[in-house]
Amino acid sequence: MFEPMNLRITLQRLLWIDGFAGLTAGLFLLLFRTSLPAWLGLPQWLISLQCACNFLYAAYSLSLANRTEKPKWMLWLLVYGNWAYALFALILLLYFYPGYTALGAAFFIAEVVFIGGLGVVEAVKVRGWSSH
Repeated sequence: MFEPMNLRITLQRLLWIDGFAGLTAGLFLLLFRTSLPAWLGLPQWLISLQCACNFLYAAYSLSLANRTEKPKWMLWLLVYGNWAYALFALILLLYFYPGYTALGAAFFIAEVVFIGGLGVVEAVKVRGWSSH
């Protein structure tokens, strides 16, 4: 049976990776918030919105990773959040076309692939998860 990647990684580690990826992305957006609009060809408000989304997502994912018990509904909320954000990035890619730079297009495509793919891997892991 085909699986998206080698899934020997535990759900616990995946949640930590996910949370720190969101935190890192949020910090990057925050630190370069004045330069990114020109580099990506995107409005400042969008960079600020994505920064806030990343910090909120990281807080949720890291708090979930830190919990002893992880109710499935909370894990599915995380998965659906990833898929929703990936879809949002795809919509933004289409909405802002052709106003963004090549780097801006790469940024959106990377978000769709990484975040959407992470959601797929998490969904596979959650299906086999017991809450304790």
